[in-house]
Amino acid sequence: MPQLEPHGNPGDPYRIFFPLGIVMGIAGVSIWPLYYWGAIGGYNGRSHAFVQTDCFLFAFIVGFIWTALPRFTGTSIPSRASQYFVACLLVAAVVAFEFQYFRVGHVIFVAVHAMVIAVAARRFIRRQHPPPETFVLVGFGLLSGMVGAILAAGVAWELVPLGLDVLGRRLLTEGMVLLLVLGIGGFLGPRLLGFAQLPNFQNLEKLSGNTKPSFAMMKHRQTIYAIAAMLLLLSIVVEYGWSLPAVAWLRAGIGTSLILLNIQPWRKPATRTTLSWCVWIAHWLLITALWMVVIVPKYRIDFLHIMFMGAFTLLILAVGTRVVLSHGGHGLGEESRSWPLRIGIITVIIAMFARITAPFVPLSYFSHLAWAGGLWIGGIGIWGVSLFRRIRGTAG
Repeated sequence: MPQLEPHGNPGDPYRIFFPLGIVMGIAGVSIWPLYYWGAIGGYNGRSHAFVQTDCFLFAFIVGFIWTALPRFTGTSIPSRASQYFVACLLVAAVVAFEFQYFRVGHVIFVAVHAMVIAVAARRFIRRQHPPPETFVLVGFGLLSGMVGAILAAGVAWELVPLGLDVLGRRLLTEGMVLLLVLGIGGFLGPRLLGFAQLPNFQNLEKLSGNTKPSFAMMKHRQTIYAIAAMLLLLSIVVEYGWSLPAVAWLRAGIGTSLILLNIQPWRKPATRTTLSWCVWIAHWLLITALWMVVIVPKYRIDFLHIMFMGAFTLLILAVGTRVVLSHGGHGLGEESRSWPLRIGIITVIIAMFARITAPFVPLSYFSHLAWAGGLWIGGIGIWGVSLFRRIRGTAG
């Protein structure tokens, strides 16, 4: 029987992938200030998009899933060799995307994604404990990401019609990342907000609360989550595959319903810490993004940055902080008044507003993008330095 890894194992994957994700995010966003201030002669928005999705966000996804899933299922963490191999592949993908070798970058990402799914699937098959019910959404999210990655690679290699390009990209963002956020956030969110019992990896029988739910109740909830995930993915396929934008209303409704069900954002955090407010704000931004893109479709790409720059980044700040503090054996009291986290929250929100207002001031469009990128990099960088020092076990 696989042995549950001890809490705070020095081989935890987050120790590699969280710092790597920070560096990748900075690399992906830096093109805007570098272009505006004349350091580079041009830019490629496609490179920026894939670096942020397939590298920055995915590095944090790998770091969290490969760290948390073994504990949720009572299995072992991936080997250090596997971690370094995937990390090297992600670095290669960043280089390929940045230099616009899209064929190479997409093939690498398909391989990385397949490895992540394989590792997760093996842990699920060998599970000693059932993972949280909301992790059904995580499974569908990973599936969506694989389909999106294959479509993107097919377009790059001219094996798939160019008309499916947007569908592939949206399966990665509004499909994979959104479902992962709804699935992971649906479990961790209430606990970070103080509404439910925190995970106790030494007693995994109590992961769902003070009492273990009946098997029938668990299956019922999993079925509901599975149906919601399938409908959400169907809305993406229909909207971007058949050019029927009206189904975006369905996606907004499903996403909002899941957040209302699990997070209950109308309630202020029971635990009043910087981290809990970060989680609370992030979910309100996510709801806002879901509805803004359907209410004002003309500015869809811009308002999607409420989701990307706002909600997703704030959740990375919050979950990354909790994982590093709890798994590293640091006191959770630091969540109350973490100045690096506060600086990250403030700069990210200001950067988000600078980005989404850019199309409304065309004469200073690239100035907005430059300042948005600079602020985002500054906030993530300051938070990242503090995070890295904690991972290394030093103070501050």
